[in-house]
Amino acid sequence: MTHKIFLSIAPLLLSLAPAHFAQDLRAASSNEAVRRELVKMGEDDQKHRQEMMDLMDRLAVSDSEKVAKRWKQAVDRQNELDGKNRQRLDQIVKDYGWPKKSVFGDEASGVAFLIVQHAELDYQKKYLSMIKEAAAQKEARRSDLAMLEDRILTREGKKQIYGTQLRLNQTTQRMELYPIDDEENVNARRAEVGLEPLAEYLKRAFGIDYATPKKN
Repeated sequence: MTHKIFLSIAPLLLSLAPAHFAQDLRAASSNEAVRRELVKMGEDDQKHRQEMMDLMDRLAVSDSEKVAKRWKQAVDRQNELDGKNRQRLDQIVKDYGWPKKSVFGDEASGVAFLIVQHAELDYQKKYLSMIKEAAAQKEARRSDLAMLEDRILTREGKKQIYGTQLRLNQTTQRMELYPIDDEENVNARRAEVGLEPLAEYLKRAFGIDYATPKKN
């Protein structure tokens, strides 16, 4: 009797299997297409930024109209790409939710963060809670979330938490940290989110010598 039941069920299972496999393959193919698209968006995100920074450095020591014009053109090109990236990210999030590391990979998920990090304040705040949730589920980097939180705080005129944000001192023409809340314990907070000690980061990235203030 059991043998007969198995024989009657087996054809049904076999008939269902191809449909399930096809569905899984379609999902995997769609995810891979989005992953590749996000990686390309990451390339666009960085396309003109280095050029902008180099030209800005030149403008700091020169008032050349030619250099200023090239800088403006680079900014305009980057702003156009950034706008397209934001529109596409909105659609991806609508279709898939926040791009998870487990679904799209670490690189693609990081690109989604970069697009938000380089956006205007309102756009950053729109996705803050979503990125917080993803980081809590280990689907986004905690270090990325820390950078976004610092960026939002400094844009709102508040002290940052992790020391990830710097600004150009208009008097000295040198980069300096935005004020840090509870600066004596900043390295402990950085360690919690996977960031290197602040002195190491500043020396490596900006050539800045830094010593954490001592507790009173």
